[in-house]
Amino acid sequence: MSSAWFDGLRQVAEGRRLLILDTLRRFHIEEENASGPMSQVIGRMEAIAAETGCAIVFLHHSSKGAAMMGAGDQQQASRGSSVLVDNIRWQSYLSGMTPGEAEEWGVDDGQRGYFVRFGVSKANYGAPFPERWLRRHEGGVLKPAVLERQKRQQFVKPKAVVGIGDDNW
Repeated sequence: MSSAWFDGLRQVAEGRRLLILDTLRRFHIEEENASGPMSQVIGRMEAIAAETGCAIVFLHHSSKGAAMMGAGDQQQASRGSSVLVDNIRWQSYLSGMTPGEAEEWGVDDGQRGYFVRFGVSKANYGAPFPERWLRRHEGGVLKPAVLERQKRQQFVKPKAVVGIGDDNW
């Protein structure tokens, strides 16, 4: 919470429209699970944005539990205090393709790791945003992926066969 540190960020933001912090953890030493300190960090970022007119976007990780459960696309998936979700105005996610999604979209399991889903889980000042699939290319560059949803095999329950007077059934 050093004022010198935030003054430096303010100087970087001055005259710019967008400042991206990758990752938020590199820009503070506070306890991520504590709502008070995280509220102060977010408050300082809001003050810099208000003073400079520069939007601030920070990257942050999802919790291990959310990632393991395939819930990285949920608003509350962020690691640490809920302040990191509650006190911000916009939140997006990148979520790896699950085995079930690979089957649904017809992606071979060996290629599944190249696909991520991008979406917006919180947007206070905008219209809903449809999620999109992206594919990793050389150098880790993400480009839009063209995927076709696979038709599901429907199980058809066989009709009962009744043989009257036939002991072979």
